[in-house]
Amino acid sequence: MAGEFSTFIGDTSNYHVARIRADAAGNTYIAGNRSSDAFVMKLDPSGDVVVFNTFSGKGIDTINDLAVDATGNFYVAGATTSVHLPLQNPFQSKPGPGFIVKFTPYGGQILFATYFPAPINALAIDAAGNVYVTGTNNHPSFPVTQGMPAGTVAGTVYGVFVTKLAATGDRILYSGIVSGNAKSCGCCSSCFTSTRSTGGVAIAVDTLGNAYVAGNTDTTDLPATAGALLGQGGVGAFVMKVNAAGSGLAYLTYIGATAYPLAPSANPANTATSIAVDVAGDVYLTGATSDPHFPATNGAYQTTYNGPAMQSPYPLPPTDAFVLKLNPAGAAAVWASYLGGSGADVANAIALDSAGDAWIVGTTASADFPNAKGWSQGPDFVAGFSPTGASLPYSARYPGGSVSQSVALDGSGLVHAAGATGLVTAINPAAPPSMRVFGVVNAAYGTLTGQIAEGELIAIFGPHIGPAQPVTAAPDSTGVLPNALAGVQVLILDAAGNPSPLTLLYVSDSQINAVVPFGISDVSGLRVVNGTVSSPIFPVAQIDADPEIFRNPDGSPVAINQDGTINSASHPAPLGSFVSIWITGAGIAAEANWGKISTAARNTNCCSVTVATVAAYVPYAGDAPGAVGGVVQVNFQIPPLPQYEVIAGISALTVEAGGISSQPVQIYISSGQTAAAHVEN
Repeated sequence: MAGEFSTFIGDTSNYHVARIRADAAGNTYIAGNRSSDAFVMKLDPSGDVVVFNTFSGKGIDTINDLAVDATGNFYVAGATTSVHLPLQNPFQSKPGPGFIVKFTPYGGQILFATYFPAPINALAIDAAGNVYVTGTNNHPSFPVTQGMPAGTVAGTVYGVFVTKLAATGDRILYSGIVSGNAKSCGCCSSCFTSTRSTGGVAIAVDTLGNAYVAGNTDTTDLPATAGALLGQGGVGAFVMKVNAAGSGLAYLTYIGATAYPLAPSANPANTATSIAVDVAGDVYLTGATSDPHFPATNGAYQTTYNGPAMQSPYPLPPTDAFVLKLNPAGAAAVWASYLGGSGADVANAIALDSAGDAWIVGTTASADFPNAKGWSQGPDFVAGFSPTGASLPYSARYPGGSVSQSVALDGSGLVHAAGATGLVTAINPAAPPSMRVFGVVNAAYGTLTGQIAEGELIAIFGPHIGPAQPVTAAPDSTGVLPNALAGVQVLILDAAGNPSPLTLLYVSDSQINAVVPFGISDVSGLRVVNGTVSSPIFPVAQIDADPEIFRNPDGSPVAINQDGTINSASHPAPLGSFVSIWITGAGIAAEANWGKISTAARNTNCCSVTVATVAAYVPYAGDAPGAVGGVVQVNFQIPPLPQYEVIAGISALTVEAGGISSQPVQIYISSGQTAAAHVEN
């Protein structure tokens, strides 16, 4: 089996990964977006980039799915606002709103590129290179071929489309639409004029050329077929199979009938997110469910819903993840299982290995989510179901944003997983995790990535990167904090590989908190040394600023009111009063005595503050006495706010530094209104 790796595929731009795939040799294929450009990428089995290409039609081109054929050609599809896509042998030359592009294995040549009459959510290919796509459409002129369903769509009525294009990309081989109209919004209310929404979210093709679409609907009268698992009267997640000839539906079945209606919404209890199919034509569906009547089978790993007993439909109950294996006729569940704890759990993607195990990735908010293989308590998870669905040979939690977006299996059984922001990892489920870095994040708040700013306090996550027992650093008599702690060092490498140590604040088996040096440049990577063991180099990118506000466990800012009280619901800040908050990631403008405890105030004017949409007066933004250099104290005045900017006594606060804004937090204001505040560098 090829080795494990973890890497950051991004740079100073913001990346979004839509999908990854893997081949038998252990290569990883990735597609998504970088700012407004779309990209395709290939990593070798060590995680090194061997193919990278971007394309743009000068608008917004959003990749939603990726497929790779046996020779390594990339196929991507999605939505576009561009009028200048580089077309090649197109089926449709008129711009948008969907597109399909096929690239050669090295991504440098387009074999075909075409617009499409609707945005595409998912695509698949068969052995001959024919392309199958699905999504949502409400245009009555959408193409429908003989024998295929021709559901009625227009205006507020949306249907799921399934279309097969020739391998050359220049013609449709079949196309159809399925839609519904009946909708329940509760016993005593009407939703006659509300939207009817039916859409496709995932598609797969078997070895015979049958296509399988997973979708969701808020209607109860889709044309379910005789003998289906669940016919009309169902709602929410559904699966439909189109025969290989493209002459009609082989089956269409709902998964469940439970909903929590409140006009004008039906709020189905079952939601599909991803689909896979095996060589026998069995379909594997995954997603999220709050349905106590989900068709879990006897002997499955988890046969009952782990959410609370419902007293009323609102607030909506938290979901469990689920996996359902449907037989080739769509008539019965071979097996079906919940997967979840007492919080909200969602599966985002599914893939199969050669042994028949079903692998899913997603997110969990459940403290009791199964974590037998885990080294982290993070909110992402990877889980593998046995071929019968009766056991969970692998289940592990991972840091947030590291693995929950997409999953694929290679020929050796290595699990390839990706987070949405550009983190990609390969996991050997048969062995303990190897020591390596999974990602870095602003220690105050933020999304796991590989981006850092000068002077930023960061949290580094990975298995076995520090001592089994956590150790917190203490300053020496001069206020200097260590760059080595309990046998651990973190080194930032420049383009030539020269190392600079980070100041360490905290080290443990799975997390290190450190301070990035000021004065660094041309940063290429990060390495952790734990005793005699060094991690592989983890790629990082240096950005100008990454400001985030330190937060309390409930998500509110760490803030002190002018009267010395801690800002809270019981101690809100009056309009016109001053408030202090603390941030990190302000960048070079906040340069201080790095590696030392700040002992005096020094106003660097690094940051601006916005409360709701109103700029606040900031008399001080600089060193935070008593805190390590890199922590910035920001004192600002709550500005006069229009009534509509303050709701329920809270407001959104943001900080800006270096032209980059923090994520908003909610600060308490005594007027009884809500406002938003942020800090800008």
